[in-house]
Amino acid sequence: MNLAGRSAWVRFVLTAIPIYILIALNVPKWFLNAIDKLRRDFLWCGRKAANGGCCLVSWEKVQRPIELGGLGILNLQYMSWALQLRWLWYARTDPSRPWTGLEITINSNAAALFKIALDSSVGNDANTFFWTDKWFLGSL
Repeated sequence: MNLAGRSAWVRFVLTAIPIYILIALNVPKWFLNAIDKLRRDFLWCGRKAANGGCCLVSWEKVQRPIELGGLGILNLQYMSWALQLRWLWYARTDPSRPWTGLEITINSNAAALFKIALDSSVGNDANTFFWTDKWFLGSL
């Protein structure tokens, strides 16, 4: 398989498999590093282990969007945060969902980003918390 085929395989198959885990679990950093190592090794060499001279471009540059010169391979760390933000958003906007009572562990960075990005307006007080939300001109 050539490099373009391996790139497509990494983008659409080897990245999609861990996303199912990242939807509901806060995985440790070592797990994401292990998945990235497998994806990186397969991309550059097509086998399980890549030697030092096989990597042509740094992994950070490979993970950039295609418009910015990368290969469009998703960064799993950022993707896990985005999926956790989605859980927080759904719990906040639609409490009638059946999974809202579940205790899902959220990364502290994702929770802080959600608090920064959330802007509430006082209305019928159904989803605005007086002491914790930014409801007055974007600040507490």
